[in-house]
Amino acid sequence: MQLIDLLRKESEPRLRLILTLSMLSGASNAALVALINAGASAVYSSNAATREFILFLLVLVIFGVTKVKAEVAGKELFDAAMARQRVRLMEKLLFVRLDRLERMRNTDIIASSARNIGHVVQASDVIVYGLQSMFMLVFCAIYLLYLSPAAFVAVGAGLAVAAMYRHSSREQARTGQERIISTDSDLSHMMAETLRGFMEVKLNAERRTAIHRTYNDLVVVNSKLVNEATRDTVQARMVIQSIFYWVIAAVVFLIPRFSNVYSVEILEITAVVLFLIGYLAGFLDIIPMVGRTNAALKGLAKLEAELDELAEEQQANTPPIEAFQSLELRGLTYTYTDPDGSNGFSLGPIDLSLRAGQLLYIIGGNGSGKSTLIKSLTGLYASACDGVWLNGEQVRPDTVNRLRSVFSLVMSDFHLFERFYGYENADPKQITLWLDRMGLAHKVRFENGTFSTRKLSTGQRKRLALITMLVEDRPVFIFDEWAAEQDPHFRDVFYNELLPDLRNRGKAVISVTHDQNFLGNADMVVRLEYGRIVAPES
Repeated sequence: MQLIDLLRKESEPRLRLILTLSMLSGASNAALVALINAGASAVYSSNAATREFILFLLVLVIFGVTKVKAEVAGKELFDAAMARQRVRLMEKLLFVRLDRLERMRNTDIIASSARNIGHVVQASDVIVYGLQSMFMLVFCAIYLLYLSPAAFVAVGAGLAVAAMYRHSSREQARTGQERIISTDSDLSHMMAETLRGFMEVKLNAERRTAIHRTYNDLVVVNSKLVNEATRDTVQARMVIQSIFYWVIAAVVFLIPRFSNVYSVEILEITAVVLFLIGYLAGFLDIIPMVGRTNAALKGLAKLEAELDELAEEQQANTPPIEAFQSLELRGLTYTYTDPDGSNGFSLGPIDLSLRAGQLLYIIGGNGSGKSTLIKSLTGLYASACDGVWLNGEQVRPDTVNRLRSVFSLVMSDFHLFERFYGYENADPKQITLWLDRMGLAHKVRFENGTFSTRKLSTGQRKRLALITMLVEDRPVFIFDEWAAEQDPHFRDVFYNELLPDLRNRGKAVISVTHDQNFLGNADMVVRLEYGRIVAPES
């Protein structure tokens, strides 16, 4: 069972503590019932029952302390386990190969991990309560055996019938929970896909109607599955409770006919059985919760396994380069793999050389391979790195991080982070000067390691991304269609001021562009067509 494996793996000593506290809580709870019965018997016999009352108060304190400590320890154990789960998922995600991640349903990672982790955390209270109920049932059963072996046999028979009934429906319940989680994932993915393709949805009424219909159908299926699971749970609870009402009937109506018991003993036995049934109802409530928790943990384990399969080769512990001198591509190739396993678009072979203090323009039509070339030469597509030579040394899959460390880039589908991660101590005065130069000082402030807003136009956000590149100040700057969303003024500043300035500072600069009017500023222009260089010019 995934739940037990998780708890044993995460913290076995704490799990033993929780089990011990739950056992003490259950035992003291059963003792309270015994003391109440003993006190009632004493009163029935015209005694004061002082001793029973003092013991009752003492056991009540033990019950309260152990119950609270068990539930707090259980909550802390589950929270700690899920905190480590979150960290593991992020660690694995950070080492996933980009080309493999691009073929994944990224929303699955976000939605499934958040949903499953949240469910496990929420389930902790119910599961610890179920442990306490289980021990209470055990100790009450022992007490019942002391009071009446016949009643114990009747209760045992009822438990056996209830257990067989639950076991017979266990597989159906597990399958139902997995189907619910699957349809939840499909709903999350469809919502995210609609947002990504919102322009296409708005433009096409037929597509919009079809999406709405499909989503509604999924909601109906999900609701049906949830209702079936609820109905099965309620039905199971009713059947099992009915079984134990038959047990009570046996205790009250049958046992006195076949054994010599007094009325007060029947009342004691009936009180214990009723107490058992009350806690049994609570215990039954955790069974579907345990099933859902197991399904959630199975989903998390599956996600971790998928991320492990997508991971790139472990990196060697190599120091960063002291100074960038040259970047050479020698027969660099990269081929996309289609979902059916066949080969798709191919880049290369590409031969190219770039040195510090050079400005290279890469031009070509849409689909010519410009972005693929950038991702390959920077090591983002690690499988292509054997065609890359950094400072005269061939890059290997296990040293690709060394290659990546020399680049700052803004891709056409760039992301602007909320904070200056890794550069929190950047000089605010320097950034403020760049904000002014980029025409953003009236809209954006830099405070406490973050920009005051990112609610800007695409061109303005690209200017903010450029500022982050300047703060990083790495040896090689790469701009993928940076000027595409800029007005004429900032396009002119970019090509005639910024790029030449970076080159004069000894930076190697690569600019992917469609702007033909500024090619004269470059030291070299490379044209790509169908994944190959067709016109290198110096």
